Amino acid sequence: MTLFRRILDEKRRYVYPLVAAVVLNAALFAAIVYPLSLKVANGERDAAAAASARAAARAEYDTALATIRGKDSADKELKKFYSAVLPPDQSGARRLLTTNIEKFTASANVRELQQKFDATQERGSDLAKLTTTLVLVGEYRNIRKFIHELETAPEFLVLEDVQLSQGQEREQGLNVVLKVATYYRDGD
Repeated sequence: MTLFRRILDEKRRYVYPLVAAVVLNAALFAAIVYPLSLKVANGERDAAAAASARAAARAEYDTALATIRGKDSADKELKKFYSAVLPPDQSGARRLLTTNIEKFTASANVRELQQKFDATQERGSDLAKLTTTLVLVGEYRNIRKFIHELETAPEFLVLEDVQLSQGQEREQGLNVVLKVATYYRDGD
């Protein structure tokens, strides 16, 4: 008889319950513990996916909220621009152009030869545009000063076109044709 066989025969009452406990432990691990550990791992993976989906949804929500706030702010600023900066009607726009052009021609020391107005409705908008075409005569530095004052004026004036030509006589200076526009709310 071998040593192992002899120990097995002599300690049978200890070995069989021990072997039964090991087999039962392995069966319980295979039947209960291992499937539950897989479920736990799947649950943790699902929880991580849900947490990242929640974070993505929160970021999307915050972006949408910022867009709404930005739109509201832009609407307020646009209303403020319409009411405080733009002239209320065509006569106000004409007054704005006329008084500013007179002020700028006087301070820049240029002469106004001609001024013509043209009003147009902007397509798809409740804004209308009043454009004036000016013919000015003066020296180059004075014309530059006039254009600078026009472009840096706090009123909403847009310099759309500049055409420069030399006068017929050298002493006469430069002839400049300018298109200056402003916008106003047209209620029609």
